[in-house]
Amino acid sequence: MGKLKTVYKNLSLKKALTITIVSSLFIAFLGAMTILLATRPSYYAIVTENPENPILHWHDFLSISITGIYVAVVIIAGSYFFYKLKLSVPLKVLTEGIEQIAVDNLDFSIQYDSEDELGTLCGSFERMKNELQNNYKKIWRMTEERRKLNAAFAHDLRTPLTVLQGYTDFLEEYILFPEKEDAKLMETNHMMAYYIKRLEDYVGVMNTIQKLEDTPVKIQTVPIDSFMSMLDDNIKLTAKEYGKDISVTNEADLQEVRGDISLIFRVLENVMRNACRYSENKIFVHLYEQNHLLSFEMIDDGAGFSPKALEQALNPFYSSGQSESSHLGLGLNICKILCEKHGGGITISNTPDSGARVQFSFLLEK
Repeated sequence: MGKLKTVYKNLSLKKALTITIVSSLFIAFLGAMTILLATRPSYYAIVTENPENPILHWHDFLSISITGIYVAVVIIAGSYFFYKLKLSVPLKVLTEGIEQIAVDNLDFSIQYDSEDELGTLCGSFERMKNELQNNYKKIWRMTEERRKLNAAFAHDLRTPLTVLQGYTDFLEEYILFPEKEDAKLMETNHMMAYYIKRLEDYVGVMNTIQKLEDTPVKIQTVPIDSFMSMLDDNIKLTAKEYGKDISVTNEADLQEVRGDISLIFRVLENVMRNACRYSENKIFVHLYEQNHLLSFEMIDDGAGFSPKALEQALNPFYSSGQSESSHLGLGLNICKILCEKHGGGITISNTPDSGARVQFSFLLEK
């Protein structure tokens, strides 16, 4: 019985409805014939006893009425059976899902295991819900990133603005007391120019980040040999610029790389330059493919990330203070934005030997 129920549940609505109608009519016909045949003996007995007996009319009426009621009950039972097995559960699941979406709750799952049209509809609804949930997460993440970026931007603006205000006060004092040293005036002018340039850099960076968020991912297909040749030239050129040794290991079992090659190399170069700035001498690059993600692992032999850096290095405008003063601390944050745009991500950690490890990945298009 359970197997028949499962087979019926997986039938298309058209086939299931046809089977239900035919079965109901057949059962109704058999039942009606049984009722009529069962009442015939009593009918003939009354006719034999008295053909004019008024009870005959009531006998015919009851026989036809009982037959009609039985047929109606069978049709209603068939309709209920069809609704119960084919419509009730999916309609309930879809209704509950719509109600959850209406109250902005996407933390639910549509579960209806059937191969009919309503099963397909529930599957499509689940995919739509998942896409909607992913879009909400992306919007929330972008909003949160924008909030953090604005907070970091406002925080970092305070220093140059405070310094400029101090130098402005000095110039006002110089106007009142022109006997102050010219060398001090030139130094003040130089520092003001430096902080004005830094403010211009901040504004430029904000525009750059906005452009990154709006830039579409452009998919290209490159043979793995060509990709590795470009990668080898790129990182070795950067390592040579900084005077570092580089070691590359490729474990990606791929025939081709399908993705935004320009975006991938932009992230690779950013991470590579960071590694070169902080490494002592050696940098290791490991390339592999896992879960349809093209993944990189870059390890240097430097001091590694500080506890504070492990928490904040992926945030905008973070700087450890160990690099050059003009560095705005956006390299890893830009890498994070680009990796996520390409369906991947980036994480940072330290190796057991205290070197820094950066792992980043990109979703390979099918």
